[in-house]
Formats: sequence, structure tokens, C-alpha cells
Amino acid sequence: MTDKAAYVKSQGQTRKHHCHWPGCEKQVPPAMWGCSTHWFKLPAALRSKIWATYRPGQEVNGTPSTAYVEVAKEVQMWIKEQP
Repeated sequence: MTDKAAYVKSQGQTRKHHCHWPGCEKQVPPAMWGCSTHWFKLPAALRSKIWATYRPGQEVNGTPSTAYVEVAKEVQMWIKEQP
């Protein structure tokens, strides 16, 4: 397991934070993008982009990278295009 993966898995529910899938209210630790159901609905390429641009601690200090924000927008656009 990578250091990044270990970090994410060790993070708990430190504050109210729901899955980023539109309409999903499932609470997930802030270090996670979303619930497992919606995470795995994303294509592997998008999940890889999220993972590559995520920096441990960005959810704590509220400063995701520009690259992460761009990927997050790309993911939301992909979701909106789904039937």
C-alpha cells in the first residue's frame, strides 16, 4: 500500500462531508471523493485522475491543487452526460 493510500484509509469522519455524486447524501470521510458505489461508477480513467491529483491533507487545509479542481469539474461534467 502506498503512503497516500494508507493516509486516506486512516482518515475518519472528522466533519460532515458527503459523496460528491450529485444527489448522494451518504457521508464519507473528507479524504474520500465519494461513497464506494459512486466511486466505482466512475470510469477507471477518471478515478485515476482524481487519485493522481489528490494531495493528502488538502481536505484539512482546504487547498486542493488547480489540477485536482480541474479533474473534479471534468468528473462532474461526465456525470451530467450520463443517461
